[in-house]
Amino acid sequence: MRRIIMLACLLTTSTFAKDAISASVTNFNLMTPVVAVNGNPYAAGNFAVGTIQLFYTVNQYQFTAGQIATFELDLQDVQVNTTGQTPNYPVTLNLTHVGSPNVGLSPSGNNFSVTGPGWSTSTMIAVSIPASVASNPALNADGTDLVGNLQLSTSPQGSKLDTTTTVQVHIRLAYPQSCLRLYNFMTTQDLIQSVTSLQVKLYKNGPKAGQTQNTTPPQLSDNVMVVNTCSVPEVFDLMINIDPSFSSNQGNPVFMYTKSGSSDPSAFNIADFGPGTPKGTAQCFGSITLAPNDTLLTTVHMSIAEFPASQLPASGNFSFSALAAMSGSGCPGTLNTLAVPNPAGLSVPFTIAP
Repeated sequence: MRRIIMLACLLTTSTFAKDAISASVTNFNLMTPVVAVNGNPYAAGNFAVGTIQLFYTVNQYQFTAGQIATFELDLQDVQVNTTGQTPNYPVTLNLTHVGSPNVGLSPSGNNFSVTGPGWSTSTMIAVSIPASVASNPALNADGTDLVGNLQLSTSPQGSKLDTTTTVQVHIRLAYPQSCLRLYNFMTTQDLIQSVTSLQVKLYKNGPKAGQTQNTTPPQLSDNVMVVNTCSVPEVFDLMINIDPSFSSNQGNPVFMYTKSGSSDPSAFNIADFGPGTPKGTAQCFGSITLAPNDTLLTTVHMSIAEFPASQLPASGNFSFSALAAMSGSGCPGTLNTLAVPNPAGLSVPFTIAP
């Protein structure tokens, strides 16, 4: 803060040297920050003398290590006024990361030879979060503000070229509201009758005696529903895991449906959904886009496999799960923090038929 106040004082006096380096920021990529100059709104394309602040917001429950954004820093030698001493050109301009190491700031170039008024150049700045920050619980609280500074300086000492511009980068952690609802429930294969428990029938005679034969009902559907209650479209990966005692049916056992408006298992009616899209045997889906207030339904038609009854789950429950992951992270992927519960589990108790 002391250094920023000193810069502000320099800007309001007439003791500038004849020339100074000013800067502008452009070409934001991956994330777009809010930009201010000396605490005031920033006009894109304008060169600034003073402190340029970039405010990034990360909507997650914790910081993720790695690069989060890039921006271009444009530098220019300008004539501030006609008083003062003329710099001894050429002057070496250095761009260094100073202060806290909690924000990674990596210029594509950080040493430049300034030849005089009108000189200009650009360098791309990569903004990243160090692993030490992502793994530090104290720095992953809601509202944490990480700050990094890029300082301009000249050499040799006494070159008389002012460097009164500082680039300050803020990264704020804002916990998101969980607005993706994830459900996992079972019905008969026709998606009409809810199934909350099963009876397992065994072969009584012949070479398969003592093995599983079917269930009551025999043809089932594991259903995964995602409801987007967010105010914007959400993109996510989806993985479905059926209990290993079951196998998906032949042909196209997996279908995907969408519905305008929200739903939940208690109000589920397949007639409310559009025609299903066959997905073959896939149980991992990447980069699904779901519009605000829409519902996605994915169904897996299945039946119990044949195996010795001794291999049935000792718990007396079949277990199913579904997981929503960050878009592009694959299966199982990185948990999407907007989804609750995540993963969504389903436990179906069973008994063996007499």
